[in-house]
Amino acid sequence: MSNSILGRTGISQQVLIIGGGLIGVTTLFELSRRGVPALLLEAGSELAGETSFANGGMLAPSHSEPWNGPGILGHLVASLFDPDAAVKLRLGAIPGLLGWGLQFVRNAAPQKFQRAAQANYLLSTYSAARTRQITLDHGLQYHQSDKGTLRIFSDQKAMDWPLQMARTLALMGLDFEVVSPAQAIQIEPQLAHSNISIAGGLYAKNDGVGDAHLFTWQLARLAQKSGGEIRLNTKVNRLVQEGGQVIGVETDGAMIRGPVVLAAGIASVKLAARIGLQLPIQPAKGYSISVEAGALGEDQPKIPILDDAMHVAVSPIGKILRVVGTAEFAGNDLSLRSRRLVNLRKVFTRMYPQLNEQLDWGTAQSWAGLRPMSADGVAFIGAALQPGLWLNCGHGHLGWTMAAGSAQLLVDQMLGTSPAIEPAPFQWIR
Repeated sequence: MSNSILGRTGISQQVLIIGGGLIGVTTLFELSRRGVPALLLEAGSELAGETSFANGGMLAPSHSEPWNGPGILGHLVASLFDPDAAVKLRLGAIPGLLGWGLQFVRNAAPQKFQRAAQANYLLSTYSAARTRQITLDHGLQYHQSDKGTLRIFSDQKAMDWPLQMARTLALMGLDFEVVSPAQAIQIEPQLAHSNISIAGGLYAKNDGVGDAHLFTWQLARLAQKSGGEIRLNTKVNRLVQEGGQVIGVETDGAMIRGPVVLAAGIASVKLAARIGLQLPIQPAKGYSISVEAGALGEDQPKIPILDDAMHVAVSPIGKILRVVGTAEFAGNDLSLRSRRLVNLRKVFTRMYPQLNEQLDWGTAQSWAGLRPMSADGVAFIGAALQPGLWLNCGHGHLGWTMAAGSAQLLVDQMLGTSPAIEPAPFQWIR
C-alpha cells in the first residue's frame, strides 16, 4: 500500500492533525496552502497554549546539538543530589524513564551524537529559511529579529566542546565567530555591566528570535483562509484502526475519518501507544519568566544571550525580556517549582545587574512547558509503520526552529513529492 495520501483522482480524504501547537499549525498551513483538505484538532481552548506558549523564542540552527552529549549520564546522576543542577533528574521520574533513558545514554556516544546534531542542523537551517520566507510572503509581524545569538562561557575549557561542534557544523554552512570578552560586549553592550565572568563566546550571526505564540496564531489564520479547519476543545481519545490501517480518530463527541498526523508533542506518546506504537519520547520540562521591559528603552538587550554553564538564556522579544532555561526530567509534572524560577532570576541578575533594578518583577509571568524529547535527540517526521498514520513529533528544544521546515518535509512525503532535504534521518525506522 502506498504511503501517499493521494488517490488516483487526486486528494482522497481530509487529513486530521492532532495538536494545535507550533508543529500542528505549521502542518495545517502547509497542507492547506497546497490545496489539501485538513482539520486540526486541539484539546485545549486556544492554539499554542502549552509548550509553544512562552518558550525562548530563538530561531537558532546553531543550537542543533541534542542534549544527550557525551558525559550526560554523569550529569544526570549528579543532578539527583544537586537541587540547582541545570539538567535535573527527579528521583520519582526514574521508573518511567528506564527504557528511554538507556536509549538516551547510548545515543550520547560521540559518533551518534554528532550524526544527530548534523541532521538537526540540516533541518533547522532549512526550516529557519522557510520561516523567514513565510514571514516575507505574508507580511507577518511577531517581534522577529535576525541579529544572531551569543553563547557565553565562564572559562576557556567549557568552550572546547561547543567550539568543536560549531566547527563541525561550519562544514555544513554554520556561520559563527569565536569572540573575546571585549567583542562580546561590542555585540551586546549591556554585558559591560555583567557580573558573569566571560572568558569568551560563540556568536551565531544568522540566528534569530521571535514570538512563537504570536507566529502560530497568525499562521493559523492564514491556514484558515486557505481552507484549513480548526476545532478547539476537541480531545482525541484514540486513533481508530481498521484492517491494520489508521482510518481516523475518536473524540468525545464523534468518530472522524481521515489519515492522521500526530503533532501533539508529548501527548502523541499515549495516543500512539494505544495502537502499539511505542514512541521513544519523554517530557523535559523547561521554565521561563517573562518581564515587561519597555521602560528600558534603548538599554534593552538586542539579542539573546545564553549562559552556557547554567543552560539559561535571556531573549528580547518585542518589549518583553524572557529568561528561559533548565531541563527537568520529572514526568508530566507542570508545577512551577520556586527554586527553579529563583535560579532563572539569579542568572538574569548576574547577567544584567543594572537592568534588573529597573524592571517590575512583581508583574512578571512564570511558565513551564514540556519539551517532547526523543531518545536520540532527532524528531520523527514521516510515515509511521501503520498505514494512514504520519508523525511530526519529538522536536525537543528545537520545535520553534524546526516547525516550518518539518511541516514542509512531512507534507512533501505525504504528497509523494521529493523533499528538498534528505528525510531518512527523521524516519520512524532509522
